[in-house]
Amino acid sequence: MTHRRYIVLILVILAVCVLARPVSAYWIWTPGDGKWENPKYAAKDTPEEQLAYAMGFYEEKNTKAGMREFKKLIKHYPLSKEAPTAQYYIGRILEDLDKPYAAFKAYQNVIDSYPYTEFVDEVIEREFNLGALFLEGKKFEVLGPLKVPAKDKAIEIFKAVADNSPYGKYADRAVYNAGLCYKDIIDYDSAILMFKEVMDKYPDSELVDSARYELAECSKLLSLKPDYDQTPTKVAREEFEKFIEKHPEDAMSGEARQIIGKLKHREAENAYGIGQFYESRRMYKSAAIYYRDIVENYPDTEWAGKAQERLNAIENK
Repeated sequence: MTHRRYIVLILVILAVCVLARPVSAYWIWTPGDGKWENPKYAAKDTPEEQLAYAMGFYEEKNTKAGMREFKKLIKHYPLSKEAPTAQYYIGRILEDLDKPYAAFKAYQNVIDSYPYTEFVDEVIEREFNLGALFLEGKKFEVLGPLKVPAKDKAIEIFKAVADNSPYGKYADRAVYNAGLCYKDIIDYDSAILMFKEVMDKYPDSELVDSARYELAECSKLLSLKPDYDQTPTKVAREEFEKFIEKHPEDAMSGEARQIIGKLKHREAENAYGIGQFYESRRMYKSAAIYYRDIVENYPDTEWAGKAQERLNAIENK
């Protein structure tokens, strides 16, 4: 037999062996669906069996197969009592793969799709912890190795936690942490709303005093804008004063007193500027109101002396 004929014979034998293998090992005709199905992609006969099958892969730390089988359960048995369990473990796998934001999305899907599942409390706790990761500096993967700070993700997660259970175990902390995130990204208006929500909605929370301090701090930072709107400055000073009144011996009270002094200086300076504005337009009565306010309410600032000088000048006119 020539070498060429030998090769042809081998190929023929291989072809016969392949054709002789039962097709049913790969594709099965399902009369109910009226189509061929590959058992590899088919779910088990019951959701209980499918869940047990998927859990086997999860316990073996075979994340790829586990993810595939949990998703298969949800696809084929979306209304089964096992479906929320499968969705929950998809989140667990994503956590194990260090994909915290994707894990949050998977967990939130548990709440959104199966709000009465027994996993609700654990899901909320896990979401809160994922938010804490981003608050503490965990970065978000944008593209390949490129990662960026993700305080916006933390805000989204903390708000979801509070919405999922408005008066639950983590609600007040979630709102407070959202405020801290807003403060970090210099969105002081939104931060103030969050801290105020802690104070108003959770008056018995242990975070109320801290929220009051942070609200004052954010109001102070807002007051540094070069305009005549003194509302943020006034709010900041009043909140710091309330904090000192409630905690006179607290270590932060000393710092708060210094801040109050600076805020009062800022208030007096702005009032003096408004007085000059009116005076330059010969609206002397209006100017005198602001100068007098400085003299009476901010006597310890350098602006009190200047305001008194302008009052004297106006009276002489």
